[in-house]
Amino acid sequence: MKKIFYTSVFLLLTLFSGCDLLDIKPVNSMLPKSVEDFESVLLGGYPRENFFINTDLATDNVYANLSATSAVTKSYEPWFVWAATHQYNEAEDTYWKQLYSSVFYANTVLDEFAGKTPTTEEKALFETVRGEAYALRAYCYFYLVNLYAENYADENMDKPGVPMPLSASDVHQNTQNNVRVSVGKVWEQIEKDLDEASKDLVGKESKGKYRFDYIALQAFKARVYLFTGKYKEAIEAASYVIDAKSLFDMNEIQSYLDGLDKISNAFSYTYGFIDTDYRNEVLFFVGGKGNGNPYYYYKTRFKPTEELLNLCKRDPGVVDYRRYIFESNADPGSADYAEQGPTVYRMFATQQSDCYYIGLKLSEAYVTRAEAYARTGEKDLAIEDLNRLLVTRIKKTDYVALDKADFTAETALQRVLEERRVELAFDGGMRWFDLRRLGKPGIRHAYENGQVHALNQGDLRYVLQIPLSEQLNSPNMPINPR
Repeated sequence: MKKIFYTSVFLLLTLFSGCDLLDIKPVNSMLPKSVEDFESVLLGGYPRENFFINTDLATDNVYANLSATSAVTKSYEPWFVWAATHQYNEAEDTYWKQLYSSVFYANTVLDEFAGKTPTTEEKALFETVRGEAYALRAYCYFYLVNLYAENYADENMDKPGVPMPLSASDVHQNTQNNVRVSVGKVWEQIEKDLDEASKDLVGKESKGKYRFDYIALQAFKARVYLFTGKYKEAIEAASYVIDAKSLFDMNEIQSYLDGLDKISNAFSYTYGFIDTDYRNEVLFFVGGKGNGNPYYYYKTRFKPTEELLNLCKRDPGVVDYRRYIFESNADPGSADYAEQGPTVYRMFATQQSDCYYIGLKLSEAYVTRAEAYARTGEKDLAIEDLNRLLVTRIKKTDYVALDKADFTAETALQRVLEERRVELAFDGGMRWFDLRRLGKPGIRHAYENGQVHALNQGDLRYVLQIPLSEQLNSPNMPINPR
């Protein structure tokens, strides 16, 4: 029986290449047998594509600098102008492809481990790998349902979600005529998988920041609970992360800044903000090399908005170190200023080859807990969390704690959301997801030939279209209205 199963796994891993729902290739030529083998299978399933980065082009965090001379990558434009489909020139949808590929790998592990009792020697690794598989599957479905379906809301629970295979055999049998399960069922499964992952990963040693461990899992649970309005649970999960880790005090970079001839040289070619000890805040790195997105190079067309930078410069004379992530420091009198502009994204060095995107980080737990407090009438606790965060972001000689008495419930929530926007800018596509859950506000983007493109309040284009390949492969699947 085992031989048959291993053979079927190998065939799935090798024969799935080229199908429309997935594009899966074998991890290696060996048939997986041991727990270690299936650990390797799972590692091959962690996302390695930039399955979220283009969503930032569709948000209020990005503008087009029309004075920039660098050539525009045409595949970026549909995102920036909110075209009816985000697929340029009918190219494959790498978001859909990568995420379902990862689901397949997770399902392969879970299928094999179902009902299996590990030996005493295998038990810890067995549970770790199984827990990671549950976490990875939940992570992928979180992105899929937030990209291709309506946001979590009472009125959307019965609307079409996404296909949700829960075993590798289901994926194999249903690569054609796939069915979208409801939005509510997808979110229900995400929470089930997170609960199973928690049981397995609690007390286990971390295997590194490119894999889920228990702390990263709690950070992700806090995110999910915030999105689903389960604020008590979000506070509990975020508190675990906050208690387990320490924020990076950005004052530590002051001596580095003081040693520079020009502040414009601080974070650019070989040294990004992530190369400071700020990287210790990262709980989980996710796929794609960090120097590969559209926002880093000073002559690039698409850049962070000045509004985002101004949130880091709200108080004259106060140094918020986060400004150095977004500020170009270009001389307005220089010849290059027109195309360089006031902003550029300096989180990663433009030429660094081994740094990956931020998937989860400690500060998200702070702004998540603060938002949950604000939404449950605990505005003083929300402001306390912001102060815990800001004291590590603002120069010591400039720092003045926010006064709780200065905030109403409404203004406290607004300030929390502003800090969340700064902290999570360009991290894992979170701004796009936040805009969806925060009422889908209207956005305007000015682009070529003076044309202004509009994403209207509540616009249907806040939901990505089902990929063309899937429409052909599953002709009865409902597509998203436009």
